Amino acid sequence: MTEDFRTRINGYVKAMVRGYSPTATGDKIIHDPIWGSVVFHPWEVRLIDSPLFQRLRGISQVGLAESTYPAARHTRFEHSLGTAAVASRMMEQLYTDAKGRKEVRDIIGEGEINLLRLAALLHDVGHCPYSHLSEAIYGAMPQFKEMKQAVIDETGQDISPSPHEVFSYLIIVSDAFTTFFYYYIRYPGIKTRAQAAELLKRAANLVVGAVNTDKKGHRLSYLTKVLNGNFDADKLDYTQRDSYTAGIALTYGVERFLLKLVICKTETEQGTDYCLGITEDALSTVEELIFNRSMLYHYMYRHQKVLAAECQMKDAIYALVRVGRIKHPCDFLFLNNQELGALYHSRHQPFVADGAKGKTLEKLHGAFSRRTLLKRAFQLAPDGFWEYSEPTDPIPFALERLNRCESDGERERILRDLMGEQREEDRIPDGILAYVEFLRGCTPEESVAERRIIADRIAAAYKKAGLAVDFDAFDLALSFQPALKSPLQLTVTDKSRHLIDATPAIGRIRNWTEAFNRGKWRGYLFVAPHMNRALAGEVFEEYLKERCRGEQLPLCPTEGRDNVLF
Repeated sequence: MTEDFRTRINGYVKAMVRGYSPTATGDKIIHDPIWGSVVFHPWEVRLIDSPLFQRLRGISQVGLAESTYPAARHTRFEHSLGTAAVASRMMEQLYTDAKGRKEVRDIIGEGEINLLRLAALLHDVGHCPYSHLSEAIYGAMPQFKEMKQAVIDETGQDISPSPHEVFSYLIIVSDAFTTFFYYYIRYPGIKTRAQAAELLKRAANLVVGAVNTDKKGHRLSYLTKVLNGNFDADKLDYTQRDSYTAGIALTYGVERFLLKLVICKTETEQGTDYCLGITEDALSTVEELIFNRSMLYHYMYRHQKVLAAECQMKDAIYALVRVGRIKHPCDFLFLNNQELGALYHSRHQPFVADGAKGKTLEKLHGAFSRRTLLKRAFQLAPDGFWEYSEPTDPIPFALERLNRCESDGERERILRDLMGEQREEDRIPDGILAYVEFLRGCTPEESVAERRIIADRIAAAYKKAGLAVDFDAFDLALSFQPALKSPLQLTVTDKSRHLIDATPAIGRIRNWTEAFNRGKWRGYLFVAPHMNRALAGEVFEEYLKERCRGEQLPLCPTEGRDNVLF
């Protein structure tokens, strides 16, 4: 199955670059509202101008945030350029700092800077329509799950890439892209196809969070962390760009943060590692970055109206899979937002078997243009948590979670919680966590089944009240997002670049961050505008109490990084 997947990826790349012949060009200056005037080298311009990269102009950066923030219409194209710009600035700072330090000056140079610029440009090349919304559908398809595990095995490292990162990795290392890259991009220093393949493999590793080594076998984790870490170029760009387009006033010292980056030589169980660090006087700036990103999640990504619209779009995308208009995960790569919309010109009803009559493809997609979006019927906030959870013995709860875990980082957090390092008042109760993780682990089919149970309960209440039942499972949606975590890991030095123990300061930052995010957490039931919201909310409240106080144990997250804020 994985060979068929790679063949499809190869075919996709061939189709995208067929007929493209780059023209000779010099450096190009692109003016960006976030990072100012950015210079791109000739090899980068040839890559940017390719249809494979230009496709990102049709992929929205923030899903359906524009349903609430009308100006948030930027795309993965601008974000990719911005990520390359800030990655370059981070690398240039590291290079400048390393020049005067004998222990690290030989492990960074023009080659490493170009490698990061390449990986940054390509890090989102695998995104599909509406970014993370389609990811929730194709990432759950059996073919994709098998391919993801194959990619993890190929790196030989403990990583947990997002679905779009898996796509990006496969595109970058594909034979078709390697051939295209070697013959047309003219990357500096590449003289053979084998060299191109090795370079692209190293770039792809950075995209999925794997660590490359130098010729001596030393780990170069600083390269990975610039693109895939707590404060990487990706996060620095989208935090600035998304808040800017949404009109959310967030200001913090990103310039100061960039100037405080250093490379640290450390010794680990895996050998010598050159890791990314900051100087201790930048910890206050780290707090600013964390706070602003938390606020962006609260105001934008997890705004209730944005979540409601995204639930509907996931149903609409899943409908295309149900009717066979999208049959394989790789089919998503051939579509942008607009092209996806063209697939809905049909009166086919994809969910009749689930009791949803009259919901044609046209109506499912047309809900967005008609603004017939779901409304909030129920909200769960932290001040009402303990009504939904009774005290439980934490040991069997923790053991069950450990048995289901796939990530060493998640295992560590579970054990830390069990040992009582997380204060009780800063925890989300086990019953709520169980339901959140249950929903998170659901396939699209299982999600529909859960909503049918809830819809049937609401229907019974309707009948008891003498009301006509005029809804089905697709007239309601659940949004219980995972609690934002901050597994903050920082290497800190003093001004002389000597490593220091910043555990107390980092611990304080982590504690207030998790307490803040817990206080902002919300769970929602959304229903169609024509439904009785008060009645639906009452019914769901009772159902949720039963679920949270029951015997069901939580499923451990399988996409750990989707949970991670920093």
